[in-house]
Amino acid sequence: MKKTIVIAAMVAAVLASGVLTLSAQEPQGPRIGIPQERFDLGKVVQGEKVEHVFEIRNEGDEPLVIERIKTS
Repeated sequence: MKKTIVIAAMVAAVLASGVLTLSAQEPQGPRIGIPQERFDLGKVVQGEKVEHVFEIRNEGDEPLVIERIKTS
């Protein structure tokens, strides 16, 4: 009886460690990374041209396709 309980506990521990390992892995596929998501241009005089470059990175392991960009 004690052997059965010990074996069941060992099997449960092995299965639990496998589940924890699987859930800790990073998801695969494309993953967008934008270090600076917002930028305040301050006050802009009408007609003045202003620009700012946002860095966009693919932090995943598959190609990242950007189909649309919307400004506000």
